[in-house]
Amino acid sequence: MLHADRTLAARLEAFAAAEMRRFVATARALDPGSCAALLDVAGGAAVYLGPSSPVNGAFGLGFDGRVDVSHIDELERFFGERQARPLVAVCPLADATLVAHLGGRGWVVEAFENVLVRPFVASESFAGPSEGVVIREALTADEREAWVLAAASGFSDPLPPLREQLELGTIVAARPGARLFLDYMGGVVAGTGELSIGEGIAWLSADATLPRFRGCGVQQSLQRHRLRVGAEAGCELAVSEANPGSTSQRNQERAGFRVAYTRMDVVGAAPSGAAGVEGWSA
Repeated sequence: MLHADRTLAARLEAFAAAEMRRFVATARALDPGSCAALLDVAGGAAVYLGPSSPVNGAFGLGFDGRVDVSHIDELERFFGERQARPLVAVCPLADATLVAHLGGRGWVVEAFENVLVRPFVASESFAGPSEGVVIREALTADEREAWVLAAASGFSDPLPPLREQLELGTIVAARPGARLFLDYMGGVVAGTGELSIGEGIAWLSADATLPRFRGCGVQQSLQRHRLRVGAEAGCELAVSEANPGSTSQRNQERAGFRVAYTRMDVVGAAPSGAAGVEGWSA
């Protein structure tokens, strides 16, 4: 029996914070002159990848004891020095002092995101792709470049992909251990998915479908394929994220995922001249 308790939340939030640290390390490896920055604070990680990056924010805070007001000072200084709006993705099972101090400083809730989990069951089998769907892992440079463009295009629709989304996709694709999957229909790229494996967790992300292929079973096929890969790797849990009530959440629930908790995006006052952030979410 899988319980959505603080122990589970601490495990998942630690994984998320570690992923954010890998984003910064990868950005610096790709470009030694990168402005990417990391702050380890309150047991979690605050990251900055550049103006308007969808990843800018703090993750995994509040699972290492009480949060002190000095931690909020550090966060506001970290983002303020970079002219970025302060954002903390708050897990409801984090220490209550985190929300208390953020609220006391005038931070407000701006958005919500569900974290969904499913356990792997011994001898579990997964159906193959939907009819007409072919899934391949992006291994060559050309395939990874195609993955970046397709993922960014799926998230930016109906507008062309933004530079920040393409840059983030490049970092995602270059992360050590990242496994990227392309979904083809009729020989044409139809969708993308990514899988990160570590600490017994298979984390599914970057679920994007190009507009003309929506409703054709693209994401269900990619989910089943990544779950099979995670099971073969010996993972205990599969994890994903979705906007509450979204099509992505519905697809995940069809694959056996259930909401473990709902994060709150809590934001502070934006510094004068701060750039907006465009989303990259499931």
